[in-house]
Amino acid sequence: QFVESDADEELLFNIPFTGNVKLKGIIIMGEDDDSHPSEMRLYKNIPQMSFDDTDREPDQTFSLNRDLTGELEYATKISRFSNVYHLSIHISKNFGADTTKVLYIGLRGEWTELRRHEVTICNYEASANPADHRVHQVTPQTHFIS
Repeated sequence: QFVESDADEELLFNIPFTGNVKLKGIIIMGEDDDSHPSEMRLYKNIPQMSFDDTDREPDQTFSLNRDLTGELEYATKISRFSNVYHLSIHISKNFGADTTKVLYIGLRGEWTELRRHEVTICNYEASANPADHRVHQVTPQTHFIS
């Protein structure tokens, strides 16, 4: 099984993670012909990336060699890919065919639990408003048994 581009040689993969990933390496396998990818661009933390967003500067670009067995691993810049929760892989070129085929994508790294803190809305008082702070007074009652 494989993924093949439909109209031209470009492919875009959006990969969300359930936690933070320190991405250390990536493997791309293709066919033994001109449809094998020749250039890969990585973008981090751009959810719902589209082909319109590929004009921006990638976090890292790779010139790919033909890999039929999955033995070539491309090392990423760990300082740039140490806190990734969404990875976009843009295959921009192949070796000359009309379409691009990708057989396998392998990712190597370390996963950690996602620690996102939502925005907390707080109101602070400069001086207390007595109407906001009602104090219920306890009146002592005494019962005698005779």
